Amino acid sequence: MIPSIFFLSDDLLVPIVAIIAVFGVGGFIVIKIIQLIRDAILSRRAPAQSDAIHRRLQEYEHRHEQLTKRVQNLETIIVDSDLGNPGTRPEKTNSDDKDDDADRPMKNKLR
Repeated sequence: MIPSIFFLSDDLLVPIVAIIAVFGVGGFIVIKIIQLIRDAILSRRAPAQSDAIHRRLQEYEHRHEQLTKRVQNLETIIVDSDLGNPGTRPEKTNSDDKDDDADRPMKNKLR
């Protein structure tokens, strides 16, 4: 014989589902509150993290300055090459029938 607990009527099913839902939502809210409290306590105890953030920001600024200098150097090389400075641009001979891109080797490498 099958126990009568497996045969729930519709009158009992709705309250059981409601109780389970309330406990689930309540448990979720309690867990989130505990996590917020834990994060607040950890953030007060760890001032070294803010020092690490400042150090990373300074490293980023240093890398950004280096990148800016490199880009400016490359721009001056390209401009010098396009203007025809004798130190950076090869001399064109009459026997060369190559296209104009071959006369600008630095610009071709940057494309």
